[in-house]
Amino acid sequence: MSNAPSQHSKRSQGFTLIEIIITLVVFGILATMLVTVMGTSISSSSQPIFRLQQTITLQKTMENIRANFSANPDIAILKTAIGTGSQNNDYGVYEVIDNKFITFIDYTEVEGVSADAILKVSIKDQDTGMILTELFVE
Repeated sequence: MSNAPSQHSKRSQGFTLIEIIITLVVFGILATMLVTVMGTSISSSSQPIFRLQQTITLQKTMENIRANFSANPDIAILKTAIGTGSQNNDYGVYEVIDNKFITFIDYTEVEGVSADAILKVSIKDQDTGMILTELFVE
């Protein structure tokens, strides 16, 4: 028997330079793909959170209007308090789209008078353009 090392034992001592380079290239490609996918999902996921915050702000404004109506259930006074156009008051920051008395004839909404006792209020968030509508009835 000879004492010369066999080819098999030489091979099991480590990796060749080519194997290391190929492994690094594959890991680099996978890491680039992962960062690209994660970066896209992180940036696009912040938009729904922002929209949710804006929706909650709009809901809070409408809740302030509802609370005022609960404290004083006079829709003529509420109509005046809501105002017209862009508003920044105790209710919140909003734009008034509709603030009118309505009635329904043959299932169709038509402009009404205060005696009809239905007040339609539509407010819009100025940043996102979201609109929220509420009907107030005495």
